[in-house]
Amino acid sequence: MRKYLEIINHRTFIIVVLCIASVYVCLRFDYAYNVDWIFLSIAVLFPLVFTIREAFRRRQLAIRVLSALKAAISAYYFGLENNNKMPMAEKRRIHGLMTDLSDKFTQSLKDSEHHGMDEVRGLIRQIYALSTPKNDAISSNASLKMMRVIQDIQENIESLNGIKMHGTPVSLRAYLLLGLYFLPFIFTPNLVYNLHDDPRWLIYVLNIVNGFVLISLYNLQDLLEDPFDQMGLDDIKLNEFQFAEPDPQIQTTAAVSPP
Repeated sequence: MRKYLEIINHRTFIIVVLCIASVYVCLRFDYAYNVDWIFLSIAVLFPLVFTIREAFRRRQLAIRVLSALKAAISAYYFGLENNNKMPMAEKRRIHGLMTDLSDKFTQSLKDSEHHGMDEVRGLIRQIYALSTPKNDAISSNASLKMMRVIQDIQENIESLNGIKMHGTPVSLRAYLLLGLYFLPFIFTPNLVYNLHDDPRWLIYVLNIVNGFVLISLYNLQDLLEDPFDQMGLDDIKLNEFQFAEPDPQIQTTAAVSPP
């Protein structure tokens, strides 16, 4: 049931009231005219479809970048595990930093205010410092490979940060919402003109249905606008992309199991 009620909010009730009021005014004062439906398409439908498509495109892009980020963190982890020269205590320290990095960045994406990026960048600098050739436990060749992986990690994090911070144009969404609120007073006279011989209740119903459909599409776009906030049913399941250090017992069992 929640998936059906998610698109209903205060904007839905506002548009329904405006649809009812516009029909009453037009019938009360016998106000009607004929207008081309192309006007409706250009003024409202085209920007509405554009914003929905753009929000969905950002969501899909975020999924691809999140997958690449988790893969890069996992590659760094297993590369570190295969380094026999590095003491286990130092490995555990870097593993802890990687886990903290994944957890704090996930929380930063979920936060509507997007706090925590400074802390995330600080963790990346710490990991980078431990991966330089100055560390005697890491060979120069291995260090270069690890730093390339860290570069991929930082690039993916900053890409996701950009997706989070910059959505579809705010001015376009503001215009669209304002247009939807004014639309009943533009569309209703045309409806009255074309249905003047039909029952009045039919005009009310059709106007309300038209307004409800359009505002529901807008609400859908609004839910897709931030795919990280975990408020909508179609939001990205961020917990699936968090890095979790494998259980040492599972790793040991896998290592000694016969083929």
